[in-house]
Amino acid sequence: MTSRMVIFEMLNFRPRVGQNCLSVLRTGLLCHSRTLNSCSRHGGGTCLLYLLIVFSLIVSGNCKYSSDECDWRGAGLTEESSLRTVKQLYLQCSRGRIEWRYPSGAIRITLQYSPKGTEFRACIKPSLRSQGANIYTDVPQQLQLLIADKSTSLDSSMTLNSNQEKNSQETHCFHSINGKAAIFIEATPNMLASKMVTELEYSLEPIVPELEQDPLSDCRPCNDSELIRAFCSSDFVIKSQMREVAHDTFSKESFIDLAVSHVFRQRDEVFRPAKHSRYSGIVVTPLKCGVRQGDGHFLMTGSIVLGKARLGCAPRFPQFRRIAKAMTEKGLNDCDLSAVILG
Repeated sequence: MTSRMVIFEMLNFRPRVGQNCLSVLRTGLLCHSRTLNSCSRHGGGTCLLYLLIVFSLIVSGNCKYSSDECDWRGAGLTEESSLRTVKQLYLQCSRGRIEWRYPSGAIRITLQYSPKGTEFRACIKPSLRSQGANIYTDVPQQLQLLIADKSTSLDSSMTLNSNQEKNSQETHCFHSINGKAAIFIEATPNMLASKMVTELEYSLEPIVPELEQDPLSDCRPCNDSELIRAFCSSDFVIKSQMREVAHDTFSKESFIDLAVSHVFRQRDEVFRPAKHSRYSGIVVTPLKCGVRQGDGHFLMTGSIVLGKARLGCAPRFPQFRRIAKAMTEKGLNDCDLSAVILG
């Protein structure tokens, strides 16, 4: 087999639809072990070099729509508009973002929680600017419409009613099956697709069996080590005062309206500049915790999930300052706490 024949054979290799990158590489090498041996005998080092370059291009080309990362960004118009391709994504994080510019064709996204096999509840929320595609849950043997495209479709005069508009901006949740959940995003025919972006966030929460659940695990106070860890690693860390507390029995959540005097960190801009305080915002906590309004300043930490600030540790600020100073003196601080100690 000549070097030209070797390369021609490699160019004819195509992975299965949905096969991930590592699987593509493994399959290709196994399928072409004979080719590699022949190349080594007849083509020498030059043939092997060409072969490896060609095969790496094939693998990278077929894997460009697959991902093991938390976030994915891509564009639909990189493909021929006449090709109704289905791009495959594999995401294995507890949360992340998807941004599909100029949607064309479709994307199938498989979500998986780590460790593999864990059953979970998946929630997705489109951004305010998201448009250009319908979003479905991909359950066995059928697609169920989850979020309808809010942009105009084939008829430029079509508009969504208020309920459809609200539905397109809400959080939508569903459960995994055998440790996996999938969503199918299909671009809608639109002459303005080149100006559109389909964008959403996703969040996965493991389903804990009832016998293993601690009903008040989200409500207990944090110890000193947990407070330091929360300050150093939480999505948001703020110094704030409570203005009002509202309870919602339907969502089983309590909403705490805050006047924020200092933002140490926030992953997303959920606390915004305000007139009567430096910042303002709302944090959410489970209704079962029975939170009540308190006076004075609190150091509040927590996670930002699908645009909501979920409260974690929340000691009074003077208490945390004393803890931060003591832990720093003992060398037990996980990060620089001087902003709290000196502030």
